[in-house]
Amino acid sequence: MTNNQNAQSLKPLYPDVLGQITGGPRINIDALEVAVGIYPKLAYLNQPMELVIVMQNMVDAEMQLKLAVRTPTEDPQGNVVIIETAKSQVGLTLSAGEVGVFRMPVIVRPPTQPTDSLPVRLAIRYRIGEGKRLRPPGGGAPPSVLSISPFKLQVLREIDFIAHKWNESADILTVNFGVAPKTLPAESDQLKPRYETLWSQEGLRQEIRLVRAQYEEALQIAHPGATGTLYPAMLEAVTDRFANRGMPLHPGEAMAIAKMMCYTVEDAPSREPDVVLENTRWFRSLCHVLAANPELIDTPRENILSQRVFEGIIYDALLMGFRIVENKTDEDMGDIAEQINYANRFMQWFSGHGEADLTYVYLPLVLGGLGIARLVRGGISENPWAIADQLTEAQHGRIDLLSSDNVVIFDMMDSLLDSYKRILRARRVKRPEEIAAEEAARQAELERKRQQQANGRVSAVPPNHEDDSTPPGYRRRNRFSGREL
Repeated sequence: MTNNQNAQSLKPLYPDVLGQITGGPRINIDALEVAVGIYPKLAYLNQPMELVIVMQNMVDAEMQLKLAVRTPTEDPQGNVVIIETAKSQVGLTLSAGEVGVFRMPVIVRPPTQPTDSLPVRLAIRYRIGEGKRLRPPGGGAPPSVLSISPFKLQVLREIDFIAHKWNESADILTVNFGVAPKTLPAESDQLKPRYETLWSQEGLRQEIRLVRAQYEEALQIAHPGATGTLYPAMLEAVTDRFANRGMPLHPGEAMAIAKMMCYTVEDAPSREPDVVLENTRWFRSLCHVLAANPELIDTPRENILSQRVFEGIIYDALLMGFRIVENKTDEDMGDIAEQINYANRFMQWFSGHGEADLTYVYLPLVLGGLGIARLVRGGISENPWAIADQLTEAQHGRIDLLSSDNVVIFDMMDSLLDSYKRILRARRVKRPEEIAAEEAARQAELERKRQQQANGRVSAVPPNHEDDSTPPGYRRRNRFSGREL
């Protein structure tokens, strides 16, 4: 197929509009993701505020929603609180895949006293028919098309959306605001709730056209760069991302995961027979990123991949890792549906919805990374023994965290480590300390010779050699006359 045909066959992803607005905060309610905030967070009496709810339908089915708002009648000191809202309950309908923002006006009236914090509580319920998931959990590619102006988008981004822990109930969501000691003139305008669509299926055609237009540029970025340039950037990103998620990695673990991700991008499309570049999530995400941010084309390749396409790469690395581990260990890694389900659970955990689990580190990312470690070099200075030694040390450090599942995983790790080390020994690959010892011995020998020369124990003119200052043949005798020439 030609590049143009490949571009036309590219299937764009449903964009993560909510993440583009909030920059991170999101509340997962299964088929619905929401972000909740209030603006401004500190208001005067009689000043209108807005309870802002961004809603993202995750499936390809219509969703019927009911939103109920509850406000307090007294403050923490027992003083009377009067808060007006447009309505206490509202019904909405989201079409398949639709993303929108709902604004509920809120006004605090006298005799409410100044206070630092008053809660507004929100309950969200929905009904939905049969439908498949359109968006991956926990985030995804950015949108290149929105139904609102850049100005309105920027206003939404300035809202402080609440942080919601994954293990907290989403039945009742609470957002707090403060009341300042000042009263504005009361206005008689009627309070009206508003809903605005941010993204819908109508914009999908334009999204597809813009994403496919980036195919050639994305292809240039996808092609492997100079040996080892992606690995250091990916290693740094892996270390930071897992630490931010509450799972700091041992250096060996980070090395293996970074190698697995680099293999997924730079080697799998040519080495793995059934990997089609245009079908991978990371390449499709890359096209979306370039469509939404065309200025990135001048950004170094390794920065784009490690920072802007990280989630897409690690998702594909999970699925590729299962294949590598199964081939290397002959262990049953489940069918593709089970692997995709596991990858989705990982991505949900990685976005902040779930408890840290050592299994997510090792299976299949670290195990797969060890399996292909020899194929991904971190540069000419990297020693192949480094990852084996670091992972052995990591195992010793993790021993106290073992569960029954981890024991099985570490048994596979032992098998992969033994196989990896046998290959290095068979190829007579020297350890860093062996190379260092040889270099130290060489330097010591050179120093010994220099000292001998300095002490005069080595003749300036080697024996049986003429002085360089004497013309060649000058002291030879004429074989016929016996005279010196």
